[in-house]
Amino acid sequence: MPGIISSEKLLMTYPSYTYPVHTLFTGSSLGNRYTFAQLDAETNLKGLWGSLDNQFYVGEWNIDFMVDDVALRPTVTNFFPESQSTIWGSDTLKIEKQFFIPFDPNGTPEELQAGIFILRCENRDSVKKEIIIRHSITFPAVPSGLFTKKPLDAQTKKEITISARDNHCIASTVGAPNEVRIFDSEKQWHQYEVIDNSLRVEYRFILEAHTSEVTSFSIAFSPYGEEKVNNTSKHARNAEELLRQAILEYSKILNTSLIVSPDPIINRGIQWAKVNTVRVQHHYRCGFGFTNDPPQDIIVIRDLGWYLFGSNYLTPEFSRGLIEFTEWFAYYEGGKLTEYLHANETIPEKHDYKLNINDGTPLFVYGLYHYAVTQGGKSFLQYAYLMMKRACDWILSQRKDGLVYCYADGTNVWGICSWRNIIDDYNLTGAVTEINAECYFALARTADVAAALGNSEDAKHYRLAAQQLKNAINTQLVSSQTGMYVLNRSNDGVLHHDVTGDLIFPVMFDIAEGSVRTKILEKLTDDDMWTPHGSRTVSKHEKNYDPDFGYQLVGGVWPNLTAWTAFCVRREKPEKLVEAMQNIYALSEVERPVDYVNVVPGEFPERLHGETFVSRGMAMSPWMPPTYLWLAIEGLLGFQPNLDHAEINPAIPSSWKWLAVKNVPYAGSSFSLFVHDGIMYSTIPVHSDLEVITGITVESFVDLPTATTIALNTGKETIVFVASTADSIVTVRVNEKASVFIKTLSLTAGEAQLLSISDFQKQIT
Repeated sequence: MPGIISSEKLLMTYPSYTYPVHTLFTGSSLGNRYTFAQLDAETNLKGLWGSLDNQFYVGEWNIDFMVDDVALRPTVTNFFPESQSTIWGSDTLKIEKQFFIPFDPNGTPEELQAGIFILRCENRDSVKKEIIIRHSITFPAVPSGLFTKKPLDAQTKKEITISARDNHCIASTVGAPNEVRIFDSEKQWHQYEVIDNSLRVEYRFILEAHTSEVTSFSIAFSPYGEEKVNNTSKHARNAEELLRQAILEYSKILNTSLIVSPDPIINRGIQWAKVNTVRVQHHYRCGFGFTNDPPQDIIVIRDLGWYLFGSNYLTPEFSRGLIEFTEWFAYYEGGKLTEYLHANETIPEKHDYKLNINDGTPLFVYGLYHYAVTQGGKSFLQYAYLMMKRACDWILSQRKDGLVYCYADGTNVWGICSWRNIIDDYNLTGAVTEINAECYFALARTADVAAALGNSEDAKHYRLAAQQLKNAINTQLVSSQTGMYVLNRSNDGVLHHDVTGDLIFPVMFDIAEGSVRTKILEKLTDDDMWTPHGSRTVSKHEKNYDPDFGYQLVGGVWPNLTAWTAFCVRREKPEKLVEAMQNIYALSEVERPVDYVNVVPGEFPERLHGETFVSRGMAMSPWMPPTYLWLAIEGLLGFQPNLDHAEINPAIPSSWKWLAVKNVPYAGSSFSLFVHDGIMYSTIPVHSDLEVITGITVESFVDLPTATTIALNTGKETIVFVASTADSIVTVRVNEKASVFIKTLSLTAGEAQLLSISDFQKQIT
């Protein structure tokens, strides 16, 4: 039946945004395993970087257009997972300028180290037009006010030699001749000019009436010399095919852990979270890595731990690479995990700011456990256990009076062992509640793994240590002033009763119970902490509250804190979880991004001013996207993987009647399920407070991108779930036992129906 599309290609559709150029401040950040690119609002390139040597290869690449000696103006910009494009011109003459980098998780450097423009020119007029395309390219790095990350001076001060050969130019770094770029097109230029480190190239051609033309331009680069970059440049000439491949690969990503709810905002947020998660997955000289401030080669273990919780549900093979990188390079002899490393050093040097412990050590232990229960299985446990044990033994060696202590007496990164570690003139050490809660959880999970492996003595040892630490937290770190927890007991013995977002950690890591847990969650969601765009890091009532100071860590809004709070409140207040997911993503599709400065449609901003909500950090946070995906799966869906079983208890608000997920990677395979009117229908057996009916998926299709369907054979019958996020007439097709069944039904926005295959009409073939 024409027009029917597979539900496996749902994608809401393949997501995109279109914005008037004047409403934008900056453009997309795009990435693959070996390349990272940043764009402005008019789809000009503002930085092209390579992961294998941590170098910028292009600083700026601007393209402008003249038609019959009149300058064209940009009108709208489109944002796609794999690319960005801007439309120039008018009704009679239109040029689309599209930029992308090749995308293939299995691609080689020679296939992926390139930036490509495709220009589509269309003359709708009755007379021919002379088109002039002007390129202005500056090598190798140029600081931009459009992005918070600036290239180092050493990169901006390089000297470049540029030479022309036929219809391409080669640009090499003086003193580093293997650092090469090639500017290329099949079209022959009209003229070119070299000025210092810049290249000016002009193309002219006649576009006949009522005709169109497509052409492409590329800059390939390599740290390995001209022979390698020549191969990359030739590969980049297949621009249209490479673009199709990138779209296909992103479609695979988008169809992994596909979560559909009655709320279109949340659905879009989940899809774009997956897009942005893979944009920062790089292959460095020393292995797989994800940086907390792209583009660079710094790998921060704290952020890597949090990142794993989301990437395990999207790209588990990349997660395994992160774990191996950490095992190889991040451990000190005693079992402590370092703060950060440079992934392109031959042997990465460990940097710990002279802290004896921070949150990275327990968080990586939890990351190992999480990978084991979601992807690694029994075969991974022994390998993971040795690393978990090393880290936990270090944790236990740092105890004093029953609590884990950090002894640093500096400020900022040299005196803060918590996640809020970049606050000037600020110290947060001693027995920090966050660190102790995370250490408890690491010890408890290590005990679980020891027991699963049959190491009963180890299991007893770590379980006792975990319980002793929990008892110490609940006796020594409870605040007599607030009835919650202190921020820390400093090394001079003083208790600090500050009310901050850090209160979430004793809840999140199973320290807080009963009325204390309730009080914390009420405090973190009341008006002095909770805002329309997420949770403040510090209460407005605290004397040191400042909505902007310290990278917004003493009163600003960090979306990852909002996600942690939403996760913890999911059981008591599922409506608050939904509100948080809406709030986190709302700024990513605001009507005028320019009003919030560092905001790009489809990207999650890093941090916000605590009162104006202007974006003050990266336009594309590298850790918030996987955190949002984790929140969707373990918060909204309520998926809780364990060593011997999985539990699922969705946090569905009373106004929702359904929730559906497909292709969630788990235990070497994947699962799909839907919840409808309080009953769960799943492809895997799970523990749940809901009634669970299991079945085998049957191929099913819908004809609208706003609809979804899952068909299951339960052994007794085949049932078909159909839902829509918009008012629509939906046609569903089910293929079962060589027969085709069709049904058309009317759904209102947010409605779902559960049908029997007997309700369908069997097609005669």
